[in-house]
Amino acid sequence: MIVENNLKNISIILIIFFLPFLDFLKNNINEIDIILGKSFFFLILILFSILLILSITINYFFKKKYFFKILLSVILAYWILFKHNLLKIVIKSLFDKFDTILSEYNSEISLLLLIALSLCISIIIFKNNLFFKKFIFIFFFLTFFTSIFQIIIFDKESNIEKKNDINYLDYPDNLNEKKENIYFFILDAMQPIEEFEKYYKIDMKYFLKHVENKNFTYFKNTSNIYDNTTHSLSAFFYLNKIYNDKNKLNEKTKVLYPSILREKNKSDLLINLTNLGYEFKWIGNFFAYCPKFNLKYCLNKNQNSIIDSYLYINFFRQSPIIPIIMKLGSIFNFNFDKYIFYKVNNGMGRLTDFLKQDKFINKPTFYFIHHMSPHWPYITTEDCSFKHYPGNKNYDGYKSAYLCTIKKVGETIDFLHKFDPNSTVVFQSDHNWVMSRNKKEKKMIFSLMKVNESCNFSKNVTMHNVNTLRLIFSCMTGNNPNYLIN
Repeated sequence: MIVENNLKNISIILIIFFLPFLDFLKNNINEIDIILGKSFFFLILILFSILLILSITINYFFKKKYFFKILLSVILAYWILFKHNLLKIVIKSLFDKFDTILSEYNSEISLLLLIALSLCISIIIFKNNLFFKKFIFIFFFLTFFTSIFQIIIFDKESNIEKKNDINYLDYPDNLNEKKENIYFFILDAMQPIEEFEKYYKIDMKYFLKHVENKNFTYFKNTSNIYDNTTHSLSAFFYLNKIYNDKNKLNEKTKVLYPSILREKNKSDLLINLTNLGYEFKWIGNFFAYCPKFNLKYCLNKNQNSIIDSYLYINFFRQSPIIPIIMKLGSIFNFNFDKYIFYKVNNGMGRLTDFLKQDKFINKPTFYFIHHMSPHWPYITTEDCSFKHYPGNKNYDGYKSAYLCTIKKVGETIDFLHKFDPNSTVVFQSDHNWVMSRNKKEKKMIFSLMKVNESCNFSKNVTMHNVNTLRLIFSCMTGNNPNYLIN
């Protein structure tokens, strides 16, 4: 009887423990092949060890043997804490209706309620309430197997409507010449130089003269097709508009960036690069992180290490652990932006660090670098040293981030001029700054590039992301650019 009860206790404890992991897999079902790696299983082992050690420590202070009750209470409290984000959203929406100041403390109120609930449940467990024991046993068993069933039957491509007549834009190679590397930098939220000069009263002629001497061309009055990252970079990979005249997504463009970079998805850009013998390498940022989507595109080879901070942060996002750590960091003057965003979002720096190690890939390569600046968070001074500027509409923060980005662009150009002089290099933004007054202004972008001498620019064509790619493909293959006309 004792053995049977112990087995039942162990089974329900393990089931409750694994539920947050199953919820995490369900919420990120399209990335399950990326999640199920060393770091994920290491997290399971470490987290269970911590909870087990905590239970043993608590049990040590009791004279009687309450171990399984204590362990069950600890595991239930751990599961309850992963409902923090859900409860926080509910509380915020409730308080917002009554326009009360308590809405600002939704996270703290949620945490207090969950702690109170955990204590109540622990008391019920220690009182040997038979009904409650049966309830949690049935409830968690049903929840566990429902989650398992949902994960097993999920079709990873269920959100993609398949059609046999989808046509991809094709650039057949009519020249059969040696292909050079292509470096395409997306400078997130980088406004046009002329707009920056006008607002901040800063003369940028020194920069324009410097890049002109390195055979770069800057394009004024450039507007992108869309006014946000998701749509602009989706169009980037499809080499086309993603919405039709009725403002609905086209049939073949339903999978948007960055999901388009997952292994089984196809895009016009990657199809053409493959046909032309190119490798594709991606340097993302904290918001669109390469290992989260497709390891084969990642520039560095050590991304599948046992410690994956991105995965861990996303796993604990539903719990109060991340807000608590951030709060403790601010109390002890430890800024997580410096150790997370500062390095990961510096795409240009990560690329040059990689290339300086002479890690040339044997075949021609298209490097897609999504540099997360001067977009918020603003965490650099003008000389690119670390400084945190609070808020996403911080004009001083944007100014410093912009000038730091200009500095890095200049340094990257100088480096590539010596390291890979025959390459094609493009620096463009995906949209304008967050302080834009309207959609038209939000579409205005920074556009700077160096392409093959045989490429002829048309003054009547807007050189946004898609037209720039179409120009590059036409020049290397001897085809008509077939520009998009806004």
